[in-house]
Formats: sequence, C-alpha cells, structure tokens
Amino acid sequence: MVRIQTAGEQRYYDFISGRARQVRTGMIVWASLLSLALISLFNNIVVALVLAAAAAALAVSNVKAQRELKEKLSRIPDKEEFFRQLADPEVLTAQGGHVLVARDYVLTDKTDISIYFIPDMEKAEAGRIRNGRKTLFLTDRSGKRHEIMSCTKEGEALKEFDAVYHALKAGAGVKND
Repeated sequence: MVRIQTAGEQRYYDFISGRARQVRTGMIVWASLLSLALISLFNNIVVALVLAAAAAALAVSNVKAQRELKEKLSRIPDKEEFFRQLADPEVLTAQGGHVLVARDYVLTDKTDISIYFIPDMEKAEAGRIRNGRKTLFLTDRSGKRHEIMSCTKEGEALKEFDAVYHALKAGAGVKND
C-alpha cells in the first residue's frame, strides 16, 4: 500500500483509482479460478487443468497490468514537482475527471492511464473526424500522435475541449496547428 503524504499524491491516486480497482478485481478473479482449480483437482483433473490454465493466463495479464500501472509514476523524472503541480488549484479537469491538465503534465484515462510531459511534445492539434467529433492530440517529437480527448461539436463537452486546447496552447512552448 502506498502512503499518501501530499495533496498532489492524493489527486494522482484518486485519478488512477478506477484502473487500480480493475487490476485488483482481476487479481481476485484469477486467484478465485486457481482456488477452484485446486478444489476441482479432487473431482475431475481435466476441469482442474482447464481452470488452472485459465487462471494462469489471467494472472500473467493481471501481473503485467499491475506492473504497468506502477511504472507510470516511475517514468516521471521529478515526482515532487509532478505532485506539486497536481495539487495546484488551477489544474484543469475535463471529461468527468478523465483528463487532468497541469502546467507541465497531461494525464488521461481512456483505456489506460497515460501521463504526458508537455515540454516533450512538439505540438497540440485539434482535428475533426467524419462523424462530427472533434479530437485533441498531442504530437511528440518523433511525430507520434497521442489522443487526449474528443467530443461532439456542441454542448458542455465542447467548452471543456476548448478549455483544454487553450491551456495546452498557452503552456510550455507547445506549437499548435
């Protein structure tokens, strides 16, 4: 268990809490399957082997997911500054808390947790997709585009989109399209 000491750490762990819950649930599932395989060993060895194989496959993917989640924070060069920025009351929160924009960092929680260091990015781009959605990308120096968020052309989501885009446009020397 991680010992939280600052408001920035609390905000980070609140941000990743959904993904952490998924990982813990996955661990419970594979451990339960393994226990069931052990119990089944006394009745039907074939069923026990199938359950053990399924548990092993889930365990491998779950342990990998746990490691990846822990490594997200290890990639941050200055954790103290990172947490200080997250504690700033001016951190922009969008899409129901799934996007955080600090002075030098953007955190997203789409399918996985992603942390982008804004000074490492080449530019921020807003693009349109055929179905009428706007998408915001950060492009790194190697040309790889990272989707930050997307929204429809109208409503509250568009206001959040514009706020995030303007925050990135104003920050840390990122070029814009």
